[in-house]
Amino acid sequence: MAKMAVIRVFDDVNGAEIDDYETVKWSLDGIQYEFDASREHAEEFRNHVTAYIAASRPASEQLGRRTTTSRSTSHVREWAIANGYSFGARGRVPKYVQIAYEAVHRT
Repeated sequence: MAKMAVIRVFDDVNGAEIDDYETVKWSLDGIQYEFDASREHAEEFRNHVTAYIAASRPASEQLGRRTTTSRSTSHVREWAIANGYSFGARGRVPKYVQIAYEAVHRT
């Protein structure tokens, strides 16, 4: 028996199902983001940031993976639990929790 898996992609901007899409990757304040969008929404995003890109210069350092010490990981865990986040007590802290923590504790 043959099986065929069907993958449906939805636009992260408006939730509509899309056939032709692209994944837009961008970064702000050292945090990398990405979203799947129709070609139209991807172009719309680029049009919104064009003026900022034109006024910017390339960064001298490469954005890379941040290293986290066990001490800071424990702080993130404590903060997450105090703020209602629920995840396993062992292993990696989920990325969405790390992003939320960094957003609140940004200096």
